[in-house]
Amino acid sequence: MPRPALTDEQRRQTRRVIRRAAAELYARDGPSSISARRIAETAGVSVGTLYSYFDNLTELMQSLWKEPVWRLINELEAALADIDDPLEKLRTLLETYARFSREQRAVYRGAFLFVRPASEQQPDRVALDDDRFFRLLRGTVLAAQQRGVARTGDPDMLAQTVWSGVHGAIALPQNMDRLALAPPEEAVQPMIEAMLEWLATGAAPQT
Repeated sequence: MPRPALTDEQRRQTRRVIRRAAAELYARDGPSSISARRIAETAGVSVGTLYSYFDNLTELMQSLWKEPVWRLINELEAALADIDDPLEKLRTLLETYARFSREQRAVYRGAFLFVRPASEQQPDRVALDDDRFFRLLRGTVLAAQQRGVARTGDPDMLAQTVWSGVHGAIALPQNMDRLALAPPEEAVQPMIEAMLEWLATGAAPQT
């Protein structure tokens, strides 16, 4: 006799149990602990069950960080609505991103520093237009260009460069902790100032 189908609530509960197991392993043992087998064992399910709820480990791990990252974006959108100067908007974006990395360390590491295991298939790339944070960055850079307070160039590349600079200031001391580098708390603000100065250099005011 076939087993009765799970109800929607039972499926949601199983999904929550799997996500909770992955979060516990990540928080306790770090990225090296992440494998389908260990997560399934911790959750008390089979590996096959795990993959019936998540296509791959990357999707599972990203699901852990989605809600807090969306709250961050909502906070940013609300804050930017009250700022007129596009360079000040950009400063707010970058400083809020840096603050998020300090206040939500585990979430930040998972959402922005998570390294996909080599055994996992590379996921489909997300178009830049589909990423809310990148859209905010690019839109702010484009507005600064239109005001004549930012250098000319592809706004996508300028936004990526600015984000890369600040992200690197956060990530480098963590990834290269064998070196006596300044901690992110000290390195980020000078990088934000440098990125804003670089962006404004060579600006062509509109006539």
